[in-house]
Amino acid sequence: MDDCWHAPERSPHPPHPPVADPERFPDGIKALSEKIHAMGLKIGIYSSAGTMTCARRFGSLGYEEIDAKTYKDWDIDYLKYDNCYNEGQAGYDLISYNRYAKMSRALSDTGRPIVYAMCNWGEDGTWNWAPTIAHLWRMSGDIID
Repeated sequence: MDDCWHAPERSPHPPHPPVADPERFPDGIKALSEKIHAMGLKIGIYSSAGTMTCARRFGSLGYEEIDAKTYKDWDIDYLKYDNCYNEGQAGYDLISYNRYAKMSRALSDTGRPIVYAMCNWGEDGTWNWAPTIAHLWRMSGDIID
């Protein structure tokens, strides 16, 4: 699932986990995951290493641990992790590395093998450090015809 699966806001209850759009997913993401897995398929989800996603839904910056735990609880298999609204946490390798490494550690700590796909548009020499924290990564911006 790409951007816009989110409810308008995170849960109001601490620690403020992500919540799915109740109109698009009335049974929730866990139920959808179970249906997809029953077909022998895997399920992926989208978030951003920023305060918002590219479509201006809530992002995961500052919520890496609870988001990773929620993805584990939903039995998510794959995370595409974008770069929108990164609050200026880019511009050189270490700053981007640290921002993306937080989610890498959070996913690893869940114990669930979630494929981690970084999408930071190739900024800050991604190819030099992404192999140490992600399964795959973008090395450029969107390709436009």
